[in-house]
Amino acid sequence: MTKTYIGDTGTAIVLDTGQSLAGASSVSILARKPNGSTEVTWAATVVESTKVQFVTLADSLDMAGEWKLQARVVLPSGTWLGETVRLTVYRPFG
Repeated sequence: MTKTYIGDTGTAIVLDTGQSLAGASSVSILARKPNGSTEVTWAATVVESTKVQFVTLADSLDMAGEWKLQARVVLPSGTWLGETVRLTVYRPFG
């Protein structure tokens, strides 16, 4: 499947930071919903040493439109945000 829909479960959202995340004490994905006023934080895991991954739950993607996503990484030396990534979420049958 190439499109992401409201209510999709088990969809892996993967953001590549391009940097080693070895030693990270916390990784997450910050998500701004399409309405622009609601932000959520998804606890994530490190995959393939440079990528942050979150697997969607039934209520994770609850709004159609363009979501803005950023990786957030906490290392002993500081906290960083990744580049903003856009994800379009569709209504069923959209």
